[in-house]
Amino acid sequence: MKNLEQILEKYYTEDEPIIIGCSTGPDSMYLLYKILETKYAKNLVACYFNHKLRAEADQEEQFIENLAKEKWFQVEIADADIKRIKEKLYPNKWIEEVAREKRYAFFSAVCQIHETNKVILAHHLDDKIETFFFNLTRWSKLTGLINMTEFSGWIIRPLLDISKSEILDYLDTNNLKYSIDETNTDTTITRNYIRHEIVPKFDRVNSNYKENISNMMKYLEEVKSHLDTEVTSFLEEQWVQIFNSKKFQINTLEIYGYFYIEAFQKLTDLLQKEVIRHCYYVSNGNSTIWLSEGNIAEIIKFINGKNNKTVKEIQQLKMKKENTIIIF
Repeated sequence: MKNLEQILEKYYTEDEPIIIGCSTGPDSMYLLYKILETKYAKNLVACYFNHKLRAEADQEEQFIENLAKEKWFQVEIADADIKRIKEKLYPNKWIEEVAREKRYAFFSAVCQIHETNKVILAHHLDDKIETFFFNLTRWSKLTGLINMTEFSGWIIRPLLDISKSEILDYLDTNNLKYSIDETNTDTTITRNYIRHEIVPKFDRVNSNYKENISNMMKYLEEVKSHLDTEVTSFLEEQWVQIFNSKKFQINTLEIYGYFYIEAFQKLTDLLQKEVIRHCYYVSNGNSTIWLSEGNIAEIIKFINGKNNKTVKEIQQLKMKKENTIIIF
């Protein structure tokens, strides 16, 4: 594992609050205990979000409050009846998705209260590998296969090179307290099935499978970085050409970008798909959730179609064809 204090020095000033999402499970407690060993211990703010899905959650809430008093760190706690919220407001969403959205909204609010713009989470190597396979089964883009990086947006993940077994060994060897969420053993939940029934079988093939899969994901991250550069360069060049041509009266305040259809058609098939992915991504709050291969094919067909002054909409992405250009 990389030196945690060095990672913290890279992202935090000496007196900046360190907001940590803490479920009281082994992963987040390991990260919390490790931060307490650094010079940043005085800056720690542990956030516990009670989803009201388990009876043990109230006990965990009390546990983190008591530990905060014992170890002299701050704690922020919030709760929400996630099951009721899902049924009433989000019947078509997975309950895990609703829980995650509300939990992250809480983290964001705590960041504002403490005047920082980062939260630190305890995702580790096993989480990254499980998410890779989970997203792979759902036809994910490269972003989903890479799925976690040390720093993305406002989230810091310093444990991505450490395995679950290392975490448990450290906690048990040092007799450090943590909670166990029994629902994590329920293999009727897809992610748990992957965790307990699928991924461990790779050990029979190669005992170094975790390191190898991790290296492959790092390679995919490099591939994605290269593709992102190509897409950005293409769209920036198109912006300059079209804006300077003065052939079109376009209100640039109402759009994300535009490109010549002919220039798009000269791109490789892969880069065409990546341009569409980027257009969808920026139009949908920096997310490619719900963007399918079929959606991409529909958009490319729309771009190549003969009809002019037509519109194609998928989620928040709205593409408009104006003769020889596409506006989105």
